[in-house]
Amino acid sequence: MSFPEPLQQFIGNRLDRELNWKSRCHPLYGYLPRYSSTPLFIKREDELNANAVGTKYRKYLSLIPALEHSGNERIILIGSAHSNNVVGLAQLLRSRGIDVSALIKAPGNKQLVGNHLLLTMLLPHDRMHYVSHPDWPRVEEIAEQLVARLKQQGISAMVIPEGGYSEAVLPGILTLAADLQRNGKELGVEFQDIWTDSCTGISAIGLLLGMRLLGITKPRVHITHIAGNPDEFQQRYVQFERWLEQLTQQPLPGARPQVRFIQPATAASYGSVNQTILRESWAIARETGLLMDPVYSVKHFYTVKREMERQAPDGPQLILYNGGTLGMCGFQSRLASREPMV
Repeated sequence: MSFPEPLQQFIGNRLDRELNWKSRCHPLYGYLPRYSSTPLFIKREDELNANAVGTKYRKYLSLIPALEHSGNERIILIGSAHSNNVVGLAQLLRSRGIDVSALIKAPGNKQLVGNHLLLTMLLPHDRMHYVSHPDWPRVEEIAEQLVARLKQQGISAMVIPEGGYSEAVLPGILTLAADLQRNGKELGVEFQDIWTDSCTGISAIGLLLGMRLLGITKPRVHITHIAGNPDEFQQRYVQFERWLEQLTQQPLPGARPQVRFIQPATAASYGSVNQTILRESWAIARETGLLMDPVYSVKHFYTVKREMERQAPDGPQLILYNGGTLGMCGFQSRLASREPMV
């Protein structure tokens, strides 16, 4: 693995060399409005890995080596029953012979569908611990209690917070900025705007910090808030900024890209999927050839579409497809109900 300096010296030896960090970028045809001065490109983070949804995979580039060298016999994951992060990370860990338990937010729908089904296929019943909605705010405390019980049994365990929110993911998420720089050079394009989305915010934070570290102040970065809010994002940004300064042993460059936060154009509540999102899922597939997960990517692309209709952008635009087809699991019947009669 080779990265531009100063990234190489800070992260080069902290990544799993067997895992892919490059995704392609190509022109986007269809769905989004077209303007003569605005070529559109899409970055295919969905192609990084078939087993983990999109750009979340970059977290694992450095998290997996850290976990393998931690000496712990059990890794405890935290997330909802439909968490892409839990399913993706559980696959990678189990495929390497690492024992996994999961603390899962009890779903309202007990039916095994989507990621909930996949997770129960990956982990036996005694590795699945359901936490009720009232108790969910205490989930990290519950996780530490589980660690203590396992320790009494002679089993060392480590907890990975919801969304993979930990210092160990930092080197991996910084690779996105370097990969975007590579894409631009290969295409001979200087992007004016980057459009990405955010749930826990970790991947978007990695992009912004990576750009700062590489001295990239343009393009502007537009972030669709699929979950959370700008204040929560800023709190996490500051924490990762501290971790990065500890890693580099020096202050980060002050210059940074301009950032703009956007609320979803429809179905703004996290996890909600309405008739508009289902309709747009079909439209995106028919017009672009891309099968997208409704909760994250379709909502993000529809929001970008509405933003571009409201105000025509100028110059090359890059839209990040951070999700993946795996995220469509569990939506088959609802998508089928919206099949266009054409």
